[in-house]
Amino acid sequence: MINIIFTSFSISHIQHYVLALLFLSAFVEGASTNAEVKRFPGFDGQLPSKHYAGYITVGNQADERHLYYYFASSERNPLEDPLTIWINGGPGCAGIGALVQLVGPFKIDYNQFHIKGQAKLKQNPFSWTKVSSVLFVDSPVGVGYSYADTSEGYVTNDSDTISDLYEFVIKWFSEYPEFLPNPLYLAACSYSGVIVPVLAQEIVNGIEAGRGPTINFKGYSLGNAANDIDVENNAMVPYAYRVGLISDELYKDLVDSCNGKYWDKSHPDCQKNLEIFQTHIEGMNKEHILFLPCHFQMGLSLEDSQYENIRMYENLEGRTEYSIYCHIYELIPERLFDAEDSRQALHAMPVAVSGPWKRCTKRIRYERNILSLTPYHLNLTMKGYRAFFYSGDHDMVMPYTATLQWIRTFNYSVIEKWHPWFVENQIAGYAIRFDHNLLFATFKGAGHTVTEYMPREALIAYQKWIDGAESL
Repeated sequence: MINIIFTSFSISHIQHYVLALLFLSAFVEGASTNAEVKRFPGFDGQLPSKHYAGYITVGNQADERHLYYYFASSERNPLEDPLTIWINGGPGCAGIGALVQLVGPFKIDYNQFHIKGQAKLKQNPFSWTKVSSVLFVDSPVGVGYSYADTSEGYVTNDSDTISDLYEFVIKWFSEYPEFLPNPLYLAACSYSGVIVPVLAQEIVNGIEAGRGPTINFKGYSLGNAANDIDVENNAMVPYAYRVGLISDELYKDLVDSCNGKYWDKSHPDCQKNLEIFQTHIEGMNKEHILFLPCHFQMGLSLEDSQYENIRMYENLEGRTEYSIYCHIYELIPERLFDAEDSRQALHAMPVAVSGPWKRCTKRIRYERNILSLTPYHLNLTMKGYRAFFYSGDHDMVMPYTATLQWIRTFNYSVIEKWHPWFVENQIAGYAIRFDHNLLFATFKGAGHTVTEYMPREALIAYQKWIDGAESL
């Protein structure tokens, strides 16, 4: 693979144009021809940019683990645009699922779903590939198309996952060195808030120690992310009170009996009040408190035709593990990615090797062993690396109030106080800018996965941030 070396001298517009052509030529010819994706299953038409997919093997010879990746180059300017590594949450949700349900270049066309038919995809007008190359990773091993050579490979934790991902990043850049000059950002949501800051620290440690290739790491963004186990587990009760799900009386009883700690509490009065609290939120979609138990199509209800379509499927095929509300949301990507033809097109191993494809798998045995991320965030931001934390304000799983409360423990100065930010003269949310390149923003009306609920606003915010804006 050809590696273009950029010198520091000033070049003319003509020279810059020639250099760009050389770079793009190297990109097309340098990247493994065996890795290039020629077609995407369910999508008719030419791919919007160059796409590549395959495996990076990590671990030792006796215990090799194979991490699957899908790389979509930027549709704007792959020569200069940043590279974003996206890691899904869970833990256990496939990174490739983000290709069609979060920030990827495709989206499922639910209106064309048929009981026996193949899933149909269309281009996502709000894909993050509009402004950045995006590398999706199925992590940890056992998720999506990733697999291990031994059963022990599916027993993992935060530390092992991060170790595998760091090795993956180093080896991926060895195969695609033409992207080393591009600014690198890490991005994630939900549980991967535990993974990304530690992975970022490993990358920074490698840069400072001169290990491996010189990576142009710039920062990271996290949406409704895990951050500190105490903050997370104590967040639900105050948030539920703040948005009117419990009464003043019950909240006062909880505060008095639990003394501000609403988990791992053995006091009988606290336990009694927590049981009452659970009856107030039982059956609620905690990922978005206004929506049905599954946030299908991000709407408040299923259309009659879609509801009957699912009922018809159940009559013909029998009931599945998915509720009627989540049925299509889970079934379509599963059918799309599990097909042998799809696996061949996407350079994934057969089901006999990598196992059945699930959006979020139960195959792995996972332990959380990093309980607080505060030291990592402090170290990274104090060194000048940029951080963008954002939250959908209708998420009760990881409420925005908890994230903001946690950020304030950093004791960073507030550069811009709480203020609205806009998309075309409409308030999209609220933001606070802190010292040390730290930006926090809410998305008004979004739930746990902001990029699903407000894809347009999420793209605009991300583009502003990676293009260097200090505030939204």
